[in-house]
Amino acid sequence: MDKNQQWQSLNKRLSGKFRAKTLLFGKGSLNSAIMLVSEYPNAEEAKKNRPLDGAHGKLIDKFLKNLGVTRRNIYITNAVKAVKEKNELPDPKEIKQFSQFLREEIKIIEPKMIIALGGISLRGLNVKLPLFNIRGRVIRFGTNSLFATHHPSETAKNPQLLGEIEKDFSKLQEEIKNLA
Repeated sequence: MDKNQQWQSLNKRLSGKFRAKTLLFGKGSLNSAIMLVSEYPNAEEAKKNRPLDGAHGKLIDKFLKNLGVTRRNIYITNAVKAVKEKNELPDPKEIKQFSQFLREEIKIIEPKMIIALGGISLRGLNVKLPLFNIRGRVIRFGTNSLFATHHPSETAKNPQLLGEIEKDFSKLQEEIKNLA
């Protein structure tokens, strides 16, 4: 089975298991060296069928551009694929239910670098360390490298985090150059 068939099979199993939920699957290059893992989709993102859309997506697009990449040449997904309404957060059980599918997604894509946005993404990746312990650094994650920073939605509550995210992505620039 090629990557596209594996990816389609994974999404079909996800749809079967979470029949009553609106899901948003990952998007982008299945052959990417970079996988960006966000937390969970909102209704607008699902409607547009585009992870990380809106104002937060524009921020990420800007940071990606500074890294020399675009959405087209990376893969973007969510730790939790089910749409969350009205700022509802996924509970630990839901994060765990989706984490097995995220691990399969990683096996299919085979990225060299995984960029995790926010604590829910880290929990979905089964990383036990809190975000503040590993934010802004590259750590080994199995055969991959993992880089974690704040989710851009956090800047709405705490605008000072924007500077931290910018600084984190500038640190990531050198790592991305080394992937090529």
